[in-house]
Amino acid sequence: MYLLIDRDNHTLTVFSEPEDGRYQQISPHPWGATVELPAPVNITLDTEKLKDYGD
Repeated sequence: MYLLIDRDNHTLTVFSEPEDGRYQQISPHPWGATVELPAPVNITLDTEKLKDYGD
């Protein structure tokens, strides 16, 4: 799993299910969203606090 926090676009993108050198699932979310990270991490991220780091 790879988690990308993009401060320029105020987004968080979850990349998961790597296969043959590529991620099969790419899930973008706006800052402030509640994000479910899939297995093997299996946690929920509240990204509201990321809004403090924009601009």
